[in-house]
Amino acid sequence: MSDDNNSNGVDDPDDSDRETTPGRGQGCGEWLEDWVAETLENWGYRTNTRTKLLALNADVIARRESLQDDPTDYLVVECKDYATNAVGKQAIIRLCLLAFIARAMPVLCHTSHLSGPAWELAQAYDVRVLTLDDLMKDQLPPLTTNRPPRGTTPHRRERGISEFRSLMPVLLRRSLPFEHDLEGPVFNNADGPPCYVSDRTGHTEYVSAYDCEYDFFD
Repeated sequence: MSDDNNSNGVDDPDDSDRETTPGRGQGCGEWLEDWVAETLENWGYRTNTRTKLLALNADVIARRESLQDDPTDYLVVECKDYATNAVGKQAIIRLCLLAFIARAMPVLCHTSHLSGPAWELAQAYDVRVLTLDDLMKDQLPPLTTNRPPRGTTPHRRERGISEFRSLMPVLLRRSLPFEHDLEGPVFNNADGPPCYVSDRTGHTEYVSAYDCEYDFFD
Protein backbone atom coordinates (compact mmCIF):
# COMPACT_ATOMS: atom_id res chain seq x y z
CA MET A 1 0.00 0.00 0.00
CA SER A 2 1.44 3.35 -0.94
CA ASP A 3 0.62 6.93 -1.76
CA ASP A 4 3.16 9.23 -3.38
CA ASN A 5 1.86 12.13 -1.28
CA ASN A 6 2.66 10.46 2.04
CA SER A 7 6.15 10.48 3.53
CA ASN A 8 5.89 7.08 5.19
CA GLY A 9 4.47 5.28 2.19
CA VAL A 10 1.08 4.21 3.57
CA ASP A 11 -2.43 5.11 2.53
CA ASP A 12 -4.37 7.77 4.40
CA PRO A 13 -6.01 6.02 7.38
CA ASP A 14 -8.76 8.66 7.43
CA ASP A 15 -10.06 7.14 4.19
CA SER A 16 -11.12 3.94 5.95
CA ASP A 17 -14.86 3.74 6.66
CA ARG A 18 -15.59 2.72 10.24
CA GLU A 19 -18.70 0.69 9.39
CA THR A 20 -17.34 -1.35 6.49
CA THR A 21 -13.63 -1.77 7.19
CA PRO A 22 -12.56 -5.07 8.80
CA GLY A 23 -11.08 -4.48 12.24
CA ARG A 24 -13.00 -1.26 12.86
CA GLY A 25 -16.28 -0.59 14.62
CA GLN A 26 -17.64 -1.40 18.06
CA GLY A 27 -15.30 -3.62 20.06
CA CYS A 28 -12.69 -3.85 17.30
CA GLY A 29 -9.17 -2.46 17.36
CA GLU A 30 -7.19 -4.51 14.87
CA TRP A 31 -7.35 -1.94 12.07
CA LEU A 32 -5.63 0.80 14.08
CA GLU A 33 -3.20 -1.62 15.71
CA ASP A 34 -2.08 -2.88 12.31
CA TRP A 35 -1.72 0.67 10.96
CA VAL A 36 0.41 1.67 13.93
CA ALA A 37 2.60 -1.42 13.55
CA GLU A 38 3.09 -0.77 9.84
CA THR A 39 3.93 2.88 10.51
CA LEU A 40 6.48 1.95 13.17
CA GLU A 41 8.09 -0.50 10.77
CA ASN A 42 8.41 2.33 8.25
CA TRP A 43 10.06 4.34 11.04
CA GLY A 44 12.67 1.64 11.55
CA TYR A 45 11.13 -0.64 14.20
CA ARG A 46 10.39 -4.34 14.47
CA THR A 47 6.89 -4.88 15.84
CA ASN A 48 4.44 -7.41 17.22
CA THR A 49 0.72 -6.84 17.63
CA ARG A 50 -1.70 -8.14 20.25
CA THR A 51 1.06 -9.55 22.42
CA LYS A 52 0.79 -10.89 25.96
CA LEU A 53 2.95 -8.91 28.38
CA LEU A 54 2.93 -10.91 31.60
CA ALA A 55 -0.78 -11.03 32.49
CA LEU A 56 -2.09 -8.26 30.19
CA ASN A 57 -2.22 -7.80 26.42
CA ALA A 58 -0.29 -5.03 24.69
CA ASP A 59 -1.75 -3.75 21.42
CA VAL A 60 1.64 -3.13 19.80
CA ILE A 61 5.20 -3.58 21.02
CA ALA A 62 8.20 -2.31 19.10
CA ARG A 63 11.99 -2.38 19.12
CA ARG A 64 14.15 -0.16 16.97
CA GLU A 65 16.04 -2.12 14.32
CA SER A 66 19.24 -0.16 15.02
CA LEU A 67 19.33 0.59 18.74
CA GLN A 68 20.40 4.14 19.61
CA ASP A 69 20.63 3.91 23.41
CA ASP A 70 17.58 6.17 23.44
CA PRO A 71 14.33 5.96 25.44
CA THR A 72 12.42 5.39 22.19
CA ASP A 73 14.38 2.24 21.32
CA TYR A 74 11.56 0.22 22.91
CA LEU A 75 7.87 1.11 22.70
CA VAL A 76 4.59 -0.19 24.08
CA VAL A 77 1.57 1.21 22.24
CA GLU A 78 -2.09 1.39 23.26
CA CYS A 79 -4.53 1.95 20.38
CA LYS A 80 -7.98 3.50 20.89
CA ASP A 81 -10.08 3.59 17.71
CA TYR A 82 -13.04 5.51 19.13
CA ALA A 83 -15.62 7.33 17.02
CA THR A 84 -16.54 10.00 19.58
CA ASN A 85 -15.78 8.73 23.10
CA ALA A 86 -12.92 10.29 25.02
CA VAL A 87 -9.93 8.22 26.03
CA GLY A 88 -10.05 8.08 29.84
CA LYS A 89 -7.31 8.08 32.44
CA GLN A 90 -7.64 4.33 33.09
CA ALA A 91 -6.30 3.72 29.58
CA ILE A 92 -3.26 5.88 30.39
CA ILE A 93 -2.68 4.09 33.70
CA ARG A 94 -2.88 0.69 32.02
CA LEU A 95 -0.53 1.77 29.22
CA CYS A 96 2.04 3.12 31.67
CA LEU A 97 1.88 -0.08 33.71
CA LEU A 98 2.65 -2.17 30.63
CA ALA A 99 5.33 0.20 29.34
CA PHE A 100 7.16 0.64 32.61
CA ILE A 101 7.15 -3.12 33.29
CA ALA A 102 8.91 -3.50 29.94
CA ARG A 103 11.02 -0.36 30.57
CA ALA A 104 9.70 0.95 27.28
CA MET A 105 8.32 4.30 26.15
CA PRO A 106 4.50 4.45 26.41
CA VAL A 107 2.71 5.52 23.22
CA LEU A 108 -1.02 6.14 22.77
CA CYS A 109 -2.56 6.28 19.30
CA HIS A 110 -6.17 7.43 19.23
CA THR A 111 -8.87 8.58 16.82
CA SER A 112 -11.00 10.81 19.08
CA HIS A 113 -9.74 12.89 22.02
CA LEU A 114 -8.49 12.56 25.59
CA SER A 115 -10.44 13.49 28.69
CA GLY A 116 -8.91 16.23 30.83
CA PRO A 117 -7.58 13.83 33.50
CA ALA A 118 -6.23 11.48 30.83
CA TRP A 119 -4.40 14.31 29.10
CA GLU A 120 -2.86 15.45 32.40
CA LEU A 121 -1.60 11.93 33.14
CA ALA A 122 -0.24 11.56 29.62
CA GLN A 123 1.82 14.72 30.09
CA ALA A 124 3.06 13.72 33.55
CA TYR A 125 4.26 10.30 32.39
CA ASP A 126 5.54 11.42 28.98
CA VAL A 127 3.14 9.33 26.95
CA ARG A 128 3.69 9.97 23.26
CA VAL A 129 0.18 10.81 22.03
CA LEU A 130 -0.35 10.10 18.31
CA THR A 131 -3.30 10.89 16.07
CA LEU A 132 -4.03 9.57 12.60
CA ASP A 133 -2.25 12.61 11.17
CA ASP A 134 0.90 11.62 13.05
CA LEU A 135 0.86 8.24 11.30
CA MET A 136 1.47 10.07 8.03
CA LYS A 137 4.76 11.60 9.23
CA ASP A 138 8.22 10.14 8.84
CA GLN A 139 9.20 9.70 12.50
CA LEU A 140 7.92 9.52 16.04
CA PRO A 141 7.17 13.04 17.37
CA PRO A 142 9.75 14.14 19.97
CA LEU A 143 9.21 14.94 23.62
CA THR A 144 9.16 18.65 24.30
CA THR A 145 10.00 20.93 27.21
CA ASN A 146 6.64 22.69 27.01
CA ARG A 147 3.46 20.84 26.15
CA PRO A 148 0.89 21.89 23.54
CA PRO A 149 -2.37 23.14 25.05
CA ARG A 150 -5.53 21.09 24.78
CA GLY A 151 -7.43 22.80 21.99
CA THR A 152 -6.24 25.49 19.60
CA THR A 153 -7.50 28.78 21.04
CA PRO A 154 -4.75 31.36 21.64
CA HIS A 155 -5.63 32.01 25.29
CA ARG A 156 -4.41 28.54 26.24
CA ARG A 157 -0.78 28.65 27.30
CA GLU A 158 1.83 25.93 27.02
CA ARG A 159 2.78 24.43 30.36
CA GLY A 160 6.23 23.28 31.43
CA ILE A 161 6.49 19.60 32.26
CA SER A 162 7.28 20.28 35.95
CA GLU A 163 3.74 21.63 36.34
CA PHE A 164 2.40 18.11 35.83
CA ARG A 165 4.68 16.27 38.28
CA SER A 166 5.61 16.26 41.92
CA LEU A 167 9.17 15.74 43.09
CA MET A 168 10.41 12.17 43.47
CA PRO A 169 10.26 11.22 47.18
CA VAL A 170 13.68 11.33 48.81
CA LEU A 171 13.42 7.69 49.93
CA LEU A 172 13.22 6.53 46.32
CA ARG A 173 15.99 8.66 44.87
CA ARG A 174 19.34 7.11 43.92
CA SER A 175 22.69 8.70 44.57
CA LEU A 176 25.22 9.15 41.77
CA PRO A 177 27.02 7.02 40.81
CA PHE A 178 24.25 4.48 41.23
CA GLU A 179 24.89 2.16 44.13
CA HIS A 180 25.12 -1.54 43.31
CA ASP A 181 24.17 -0.80 39.65
CA LEU A 182 20.57 -0.25 40.71
CA GLU A 183 18.54 1.52 38.05
CA GLY A 184 17.21 4.88 39.07
CA PRO A 185 13.56 5.92 38.80
CA VAL A 186 12.40 6.50 35.23
CA PHE A 187 11.62 10.10 36.21
CA ASN A 188 14.38 11.22 38.57
CA ASN A 189 13.15 14.81 38.87
CA ALA A 190 10.06 16.84 38.10
CA ASP A 191 11.38 18.70 35.05
CA GLY A 192 13.60 16.06 33.44
CA PRO A 193 12.84 13.54 30.72
CA PRO A 194 12.46 9.80 31.30
CA CYS A 195 15.46 7.52 31.33
CA TYR A 196 15.29 3.75 30.97
CA VAL A 197 18.98 2.95 31.59
CA SER A 198 21.13 3.26 34.72
CA ASP A 199 23.62 5.60 33.01
CA ARG A 200 21.67 8.81 32.40
CA THR A 201 24.40 10.38 30.25
CA GLY A 202 22.80 11.82 27.13
CA HIS A 203 19.27 11.45 28.47
CA THR A 204 18.84 14.83 30.10
CA GLU A 205 17.24 17.08 27.50
CA TYR A 206 13.85 17.63 25.92
CA VAL A 207 13.47 19.02 22.41
CA SER A 208 12.46 22.68 22.17
CA ALA A 209 8.73 22.99 21.65
CA TYR A 210 9.38 25.58 18.94
CA ASP A 211 10.96 22.85 16.80
CA CYS A 212 7.71 20.85 16.68
CA GLU A 213 4.74 21.11 14.35
CA TYR A 214 1.94 22.03 16.75
CA ASP A 215 0.79 25.65 17.07
CA PHE A 216 2.80 27.29 19.86
CA PHE A 217 1.34 30.51 21.22
CA ASP A 218 3.57 33.20 22.75
